[in-house]
Amino acid sequence: MPNQPRIFLPKQEAERAKNTGIALITGSDANHIRNVLRLPVGAIILAGDGEGTFFTASVSEYVKDGVLISVAPDSGKRADMEFPFPVVVYQCLPKGEKTDYVIQKSVELGASEIVLVLSDRCVARPDGKTVPKRIERMNRISESAASQCGRGMVPPVRGLLSYGEALKEMRTYGNPFVCYEGLNVVGLPSLLHPSPGGIAFLIGPEGGLSENEVSATREAEIPLAGLGPRILRTETAALFVLSCIGFRYGF
Repeated sequence: MPNQPRIFLPKQEAERAKNTGIALITGSDANHIRNVLRLPVGAIILAGDGEGTFFTASVSEYVKDGVLISVAPDSGKRADMEFPFPVVVYQCLPKGEKTDYVIQKSVELGASEIVLVLSDRCVARPDGKTVPKRIERMNRISESAASQCGRGMVPPVRGLLSYGEALKEMRTYGNPFVCYEGLNVVGLPSLLHPSPGGIAFLIGPEGGLSENEVSATREAEIPLAGLGPRILRTETAALFVLSCIGFRYGF
């Protein structure tokens, strides 16, 4: 665990910190520093720009709108805990709080992005009007998880994509695959190439993929990956794959 608290600055404040050495922390991060950690003036924190660089900073003043920090000049250091290539999770939307769990743990295990997909057998069918607010909330979950586990970046969460749109995007990565519990699948170890360039994988919903989706995957020439002899829950599968990727590439 990091010795100093870590927070991510909004883009505007990150630029201000780089240019002037001062930034304002507001919202839940300010509340955490002020009321939970109760940091005194002068306490050292790490302030990230959300793009892989952290700066050493100190609490300079508590103000009405939040917490002012002073950023030490030339203190920016690149975080070294990221995969050397993008690892994107395409998650068919699960029901209830499972989505929150998948996002949180995927961030902890190194995913560079989480994309939510609406497939044929998704039980959850959110009203289109509520989707932007839900995505905004999920991005806050990602930021909190990234801060807690010491990530150098905040993996974005976006969606909802159709299954066809997801397949089209996945083909742009060097190493795409769709996880499937049926027959005629390829073992995961043989799909994790020595130099993948980028990995994109899709996890189906609670009811699995439909026959039409399996056919569409084969037509798109994206491999169907088996995850072993047991059928994993949708909220477990992505975490299993990310753990295998971490082990395979030495993380």
